[in-house]
Amino acid sequence: PLVMVARGVVLLCVVSVGVGVSVSVGAVARPTQNVLDMPTVLGVSVNETTAAQMRALWGRRTIPLGVPPGVKCTVTTRCSQWGNCQEVCERGSVVVDPWLAYALATQRRLQAHTPLPFLTLPGTHNSGICLADGYGIDQDVLDRMVKLILPDSSVRIANQQFTITDQLRMGIRHIELDTHWHNNDLCICHAGGVHLKALNKLIEDLGKIFHHTIHWDTETLGCFSPHERTLRQALGEIYDFLHAPGNEADVVLLFLDDQPDLLTWGKVPYLLQTIKDVLGTSVFTPSDKQAFGSGWPSPHELLARGKRAIIASARDYGEAMAPLIFHRPSVWSEWHPREINPFPVCSLNGEMWTEEGNITRAIGSSIVFGPFYNGPKIKGLFNSTNLPQFTGCNVNLICNDQLTPSDVRLLVWSWGEGEPSQDGGCVAMRADGRWETRNCQDQLPHACARMDETGGPRGGRWLSGSVGAWDHPSPCPDGFTFSVPVDGFQNNVLRAATSDHPSVWLKEGFDAGR
Repeated sequence: PLVMVARGVVLLCVVSVGVGVSVSVGAVARPTQNVLDMPTVLGVSVNETTAAQMRALWGRRTIPLGVPPGVKCTVTTRCSQWGNCQEVCERGSVVVDPWLAYALATQRRLQAHTPLPFLTLPGTHNSGICLADGYGIDQDVLDRMVKLILPDSSVRIANQQFTITDQLRMGIRHIELDTHWHNNDLCICHAGGVHLKALNKLIEDLGKIFHHTIHWDTETLGCFSPHERTLRQALGEIYDFLHAPGNEADVVLLFLDDQPDLLTWGKVPYLLQTIKDVLGTSVFTPSDKQAFGSGWPSPHELLARGKRAIIASARDYGEAMAPLIFHRPSVWSEWHPREINPFPVCSLNGEMWTEEGNITRAIGSSIVFGPFYNGPKIKGLFNSTNLPQFTGCNVNLICNDQLTPSDVRLLVWSWGEGEPSQDGGCVAMRADGRWETRNCQDQLPHACARMDETGGPRGGRWLSGSVGAWDHPSPCPDGFTFSVPVDGFQNNVLRAATSDHPSVWLKEGFDAGR
C-alpha cells in the first residue's frame, strides 16, 4: 500500500509542476480515471470530438502489427491489462534461414580462440522489452491517440519484437536485461530513465513517517504491470538455450541495466542469489578474471573453465557485486549508430579505433514517448547502410532495436548467400568480399597473413600468396601463413590487400552436410 501511495504522490507532484511526461504515464497507468476528459493533454486543448475519438481507440481490439512482414512464426495473441491486444510470435517459433544460422555459426567458430576485446557478439538493446512477452502491447493504440493531438508525434514502447529465446536462435549473443525491484521481486521493466531527486527524497521521507522502507522510486516509474516477467524467468530462457543440443560451444555476455537503489534496499544479495540459482557456476566472475590480468579470455578459454556467461551491471555496487558481476565501464564503452567512421578508418566518433582492443558497444534506440523522448533522433538507429559498416569494423557489441532476421543477415561478413554450394569444393573469397566454394584445382592466389603478438592480423599484414590449386605446397612467403579472416575487419583488410585478384583461396573448411 505504501508503494501505491508513493506512486500517487509522485504522479500528483509531477502533474502539479507541469511535467508533461507524467500525463502520458498517468494516461497509460490509469486509463479509467477520467484522464481523457482533461481539457488539455500534453499542453494541447482537446475538444469533445477528439476526446471521444481517443476514448473509442482505447477499447478491446486486436491490432495485428506485432509480426513484421516476411517473418514466419507461430502467431498467437497477447493482450495487455487494459484489454488491448496484438498478434505476436510464440516463444521459440521464429523461423531462421538455415543459411543464416550456418554463416553465423561459422563466424563464431572462427572466433573461438579470439579474446573478448576482438570478439564479435551481436546484441540487442533492452532485449527483454519485447512485444512477444507483452511489453508495449498498448503502443499502437497510444500512438493513434497521441497523433490525434500532436500529428507529428508518435509512441513506441517495446524495443524488440521477439522473445529472448528467438533472439538467441537468430544469433544474438549479447543480451540486455532491464532489471528493477517490482512486485517484491527482480523484474524486467522498461524503467530507469527518470531521475528526480526531489521526488525520491519525498518517497524516502514518506517511508520515515510510516516507519517502513518504500521499495519504489522514480527509477521504477515504468514498472506498473503486475505481470512483468522476472529476472529469474529471463535468465532461465538463456540457461535453456545454452544447454540445448547444438549450443554447447556458445557463450553469452549479459548486461543488467539495473537500479541504483538495489544497494540501498539491500537487494544485491538477492540479485546474486538469483543468478546463482539459475546459472550456477557457469558465470565468469571478477575473481576468475584475475588469471588473465588486464586481458580477457576467449570463448575457448571460457568453455575450458566451464564458464558460459559474463555479467556486467550498469551500477557499481562495490564489494556487494564482486562475487559475480563486473561494473559495465570496466568492460566496455558505449557509442551510437551515427558515430561510426567506416572501413578503412574504423573509428567511433573520431576518437576510438575499433581494433585497438577496447571493447565497444553500439546501441540504437527506437523508443519514442510522444514529444518528450525520441530515441532515433537522440541515439540513432541501425539500418542497411550502417549495420555492415559496424560489422566491417568489428565493433564488438552491435545492439539493434526491433531486430528481425533480415537485420541479422547484415551481420554476416563471411559466406555469400546460398554458400557453401559445392560438396567437396574449397573455399575462396570473391571480389565482393563474400565467400564461395570452388573447384579445388582452380588456379587462384592464396590468402596469407602474418600474426602479431595479440593473436590477430591487423591492417597491412595480409597479402596474396602463390597462385595455384588450394593445396599448393608453398602457398605463402616466409613469415606469412595460409589463413582465413576471423572477423569483419580482417575480411575487409584481406579484400583490400588482394583487390587485384577477383578471388583468393582461404584456409577454411565447411560442413557439406549442414
